[in-house]
Amino acid sequence: MNWQKKLLQTLVVAVGYLPFAGSAAAADESSWMEWVEVDGWVEGARSVRIRSPHDALMSRVWGRLKLSAEVDDVYAHLSVDAQKNWRVEDETGIDLHEIWAEYTAEGWDVRVGRQVIIWGKADGVQITDIVSPPDYTEFITRDLEEIRLPVDAVKFRLLGDEVDMELIWIPVFRSAVQPSADNPWALEQDIPNDVRVMVSPVDEPETSLENSEIALRVSAFWSGLDVAVSVFHTWDDNPAMHRTITGNDEGEVEIHFSPEHHRMTVFGLEFSRPLSDFVFRGEAAYYLGRFFEPRSITGNPFEKNALQWLGGVDWTPGNDWSMITQLTGTAVVDHESEMAAEKHAMSATLHVSKKLMRQTLTLSNMLYYDIGEQDFFDQIKAEYAVRDDLHLFAGVDVFGGGGNSFGRYRDNSQIWVKAKYSF
Repeated sequence: MNWQKKLLQTLVVAVGYLPFAGSAAAADESSWMEWVEVDGWVEGARSVRIRSPHDALMSRVWGRLKLSAEVDDVYAHLSVDAQKNWRVEDETGIDLHEIWAEYTAEGWDVRVGRQVIIWGKADGVQITDIVSPPDYTEFITRDLEEIRLPVDAVKFRLLGDEVDMELIWIPVFRSAVQPSADNPWALEQDIPNDVRVMVSPVDEPETSLENSEIALRVSAFWSGLDVAVSVFHTWDDNPAMHRTITGNDEGEVEIHFSPEHHRMTVFGLEFSRPLSDFVFRGEAAYYLGRFFEPRSITGNPFEKNALQWLGGVDWTPGNDWSMITQLTGTAVVDHESEMAAEKHAMSATLHVSKKLMRQTLTLSNMLYYDIGEQDFFDQIKAEYAVRDDLHLFAGVDVFGGGGNSFGRYRDNSQIWVKAKYSF
């Protein structure tokens, strides 16, 4: 987009100019590059499917270059991703990840540009953390840091001793990324032989003032208790699949899908309280006007209100052990039997980790369990720090059960290895 190119040019000029704006002494510097911090990482990853045909589900080299500069009260940041993906060709290319400038004053700051915004206190689960849309190219096998997509936004904060206020304006809509085409994480819908399907392009909201997304979050930090309340007037990250049903002369049923994003408002609540070796956490998000898919391929989406919630406990007993357990749920108001979603759905997570060998080796197990579907996803991982800048990873992702949450990915259980070099 033209405005993104202009912002990039402006930041590059700003990064070059800032070192000389602070003082006369700075003007004597031989190069503005001495004032720019450069870092990043390069990661190679490869996996093999556990089940036949034992092919690669993941095969990529991914790198990120980050440039930043700070002078007085102004901070500028730029990060660019480059990826070569042999398994999902659409992922290959160079992408502008973040580009923003931030001004900090006494008691407030403002950040403008493409940025990742993180809310919530959950572990591996997103309840109120919905400002940055998700990238499910590899389902949830990636860390949340890789799943969150940046948004083009203005973020203004008022910073107090005990209470902060955060106001976010997002003028450009960005949808979630779902696997498609030749991606092995894309799932095919079971379509009867006498049904013909046609799909229209996704109807996304145009960029205009009335289509902007806006969010407000107020956080309080008291002795022994952190609380945050929020409201987010947004668009659903995923489109609702509206259907038009007709028949043809051959006796086939024709289904015309019209994907459309809808407005909704989300009210959020978060809290955390430490107590001895424990931290108790909770989150809730109440959705007004969320669309749910029907059970039948010939049905249409249902617009309902819904509540998502989470309760969790972190335990650090010492000796480099850590354990996090969470219970999450979704309740649909005025539920109808024709809906694919259950009226009440519950899941649980358990994350256990242990550091060994003078904290150079970390073993962890992250388990997701769908209580209603009796499905599970279990990621067992080992991370070894060869040096501070070189880490090796190995793990296994196991999907199981016969339901539609995690069990449908059981053929994608995989063994994987990664190497990550940071500079």
